[in-house]
Parts: sequence; C-alpha cells; structure tokens
Amino acid sequence: MISLLQIVAKLPIPTELRLSWQRTLLDRAYAKDISAARKLKDRDKVESLEHNHRFEVDLHDEEEDAYLTKKLLSKARKLRVPVPHRFNEDKTESEHWYEGHYTGRWYLTTRGFSALREEIRREVKARHESRSHWVVWLSALTGVIGAATGLIALLVHKAP
Repeated sequence: MISLLQIVAKLPIPTELRLSWQRTLLDRAYAKDISAARKLKDRDKVESLEHNHRFEVDLHDEEEDAYLTKKLLSKARKLRVPVPHRFNEDKTESEHWYEGHYTGRWYLTTRGFSALREEIRREVKARHESRSHWVVWLSALTGVIGAATGLIALLVHKAP
C-alpha cells in the first residue's frame, strides 16, 4: 500500500486527481486489512488499524485543505478580494480558519471557503457588469461599419 501511495504521489498528474487517488488507495487498503482482522476476531488489531486509518485520513484531509486553501487564496489575491481574518477582534479564533493538528498550519474551514468563494463571485460579477455596457456599443459600431461597407460596395459596384 505504501509503495503504491508513493508511486501515485510522484506521478505527473493534476493535484486534485492525485489527492483523490491517494484517498481511495488509503480507504481500500485499510478496509481490506480491517476486514481481515475482523474475520480473525482480533479486536486489538481492528482498533489499531482503525486508529491508524483515522490518523492517515486526518493527515490527508489537511493536505487536501492545504491545496484548496492555497488555490482559493491565490484566486482571491489575484482579484484583490478581502480574505477573512484568522482571529476576531477579541483575539478569539475565527470561524473561517482552523489550525491543523498535524502540521500546525492554518486552513480555511467550510464556512471560510464559502465566504471567500462568495466574495470572489461578487467581484467577478462586478467586473463583468462594468464591462458589459461596452458590448452594446461594440455591437452597434460593428453594425454601423457593416452597413457602411455594404453601402460603399454597392456604390462602387454601380459606378462603372
């Protein structure tokens, strides 16, 4: 199992696909081992495997959250959208962030992802709306140029 996980980690594939495959491999490997231990009725082994599985999944969750947080923060910075603060004004931890148990790094919570995505959507929508009035003028200008070209072609063709 570990060697297959290491192989997948080194494959030149998109990060989202790699993370998905790694999760699937983790779940399958532990499910197989836990099932075998249950058939042998070895409760200590089952508990140990379940604990190890939970640890591996938690670590993998942090890796996924790190990737998604980095990706969303990059998009927010590119659009100059305000990012939620990690701490509230009274120095308590914000509901938008959590500190990883294994890495100690900060990641967006589900509520944080939702709030930041909503801000990004608003900014993109505002930018599109600010440019949309130019489409009307561009369409009108294209129509005028087309009509003028047609008129000139008609006059030039009848002239001789």
